[in-house]
This record gives sequence, C-alpha cells and structure tokens, in this order.
Amino acid sequence: MNLLKMNLTLVAIMLFSSLTVFSQKSIDLKYNVKAGDQYDYNMVTDQDITVDANGQTMAINQKIEFKLLSAIKDVTRDSLKVESQIKRIKMTQSMFGMQLVYDSDDPATAQNPMLAKIAETMGAMVDKSYSVVMDKKGNILRINMNELVESDDLANNLSSGMQFGTYPDHKIKVGESWEKEISPLKTSDMKVIMKYTLLKVAGKKATLGIEGTITANTIEGNDMKMTGTQTGEMIVNTETGWLIESKIDQEIQMNLEQNGITMPATISGTTTTTSTKVK
Repeated sequence: MNLLKMNLTLVAIMLFSSLTVFSQKSIDLKYNVKAGDQYDYNMVTDQDITVDANGQTMAINQKIEFKLLSAIKDVTRDSLKVESQIKRIKMTQSMFGMQLVYDSDDPATAQNPMLAKIAETMGAMVDKSYSVVMDKKGNILRINMNELVESDDLANNLSSGMQFGTYPDHKIKVGESWEKEISPLKTSDMKVIMKYTLLKVAGKKATLGIEGTITANTIEGNDMKMTGTQTGEMIVNTETGWLIESKIDQEIQMNLEQNGITMPATISGTTTTTSTKVK
C-alpha cells in the first residue's frame, strides 16, 4: 500500500470512528435555568378552518400571533416556576372575501364594529400573566391563571406543547424516542399523546421530531367528537433545555353541535414558535 492510500485509509478509519462515537453520545435533556432569566416568545398560528353547515361550506383563514415575555421566577432542586405575560395579540381573519385585522398594538383596529367582541376578549388578555410550575423534565405540576379566568383554555394551550418540551427521565441517544401524555384543557376530556424522537445534536442544539395524536369527546360540557394529529420539529438548547424554535403542523377533524345540528369541521394549520433570551 503506498503512502497516499495508507493516509486515505487512516483518515477514513478516523472519520468512521468519530462518527460512531458521536452517534453513541447520550444527552440528558432537562431544564437548567436560573431565577431572573427572561425569554421573549413569538408564537404564530396560521390555519384554515372549514365548516359544513346545511350543505354549505364556510372557509376561514385565520392567523394569530402572540408575543409573550416569560420570566423564571423561582428555581428549586426539583422544579421551576415560569411566569408568562402576554404582550401583544394580532389576528388576521379572512372569510367571504373580507379581511378583518385586530392588533392590540393598534387601538384603531378595535374600533371596527365587526371586531368588537374579538377586540374586547383579546384586549382584556394583553398585559395579563399566567404562571406554570413544572419539574426539571417539563412535566406540568401546577398552573395559575387567576388573571386569565375567562381564557383558561387558552393559557393551558400556551403552556403545554408549544412553549415547553417534555423530556424523558434518562439519557437518550440520537434515534431514540419517548412518549408523554398531555391534558391541555381542564374543561374537557381532551388527550394529547406526544412522541418525541431525538433526531440530531449539533453543538448546543438538539433537534426533536414530534408526532402527536389528539382526541376528545367533550369540551366545556359540550359533545364534540375530535381527532387530530400534530407533526413537526423543535430545537432546544442542550444546556438549558429551553426552546429555541419549533414548527408544528396540526390537522384536526371535529363535529360541532349547534341547535341540534351536527356540523363537520376541519382545522389545518401550522404553529411556529421562536424564543430568545433577553436577560
């Protein structure tokens, strides 16, 4: 074997060895943050809603953006408390050839009489806060929404699935998966089963694949057969466990009941979330 071939062979062996060692590396994902840390969140949901009623189809496109400021209020050996304040809500809704826009940062948009109810509901949420206490693996222990009593379900949704990931109780390698069950709505029997898979690790970033199923039969005491799926990816910081960004597609089918009439509906959308440390 000549010198060139030998060097190429050695390089190939070293590369293979490095890849093998890297692929076997285990990481322990958990929340490792400090009291006083603050993060800006930007959550955008772009969805198409279709409702069939009396043989007619109503199609709505809706884009909702939330800006949050989340602060770590307390950290113990086993848990942490996160308080999130809603800083801005913007909604753009298109249907029947019309476009309606509400923006909490633009008071003029609240003057549209067609948006009066939406402006009242969403405007009341701005600058309000909710808090979440969870363990170091992201399992929710308590949620306090005293300031968002009328928006209880919304706060549950903000704090589960999109804002925080849930991690296994052991170290994991690339390719390994784990499952967690989330009950995001206290006023329903909704269940969300999330399957996470560690796809890759690069520097301080871990990419997780997400596959979820959604089921419900009642929501707020109303019969509402619902099934759906969630798929996507989220990137988290391997040192802190905190979300960096995520993109999750959601497909939901449901039957709405109104005045004794069943109306099939579908929701198809994507939620993109980014988080940046500000303090």
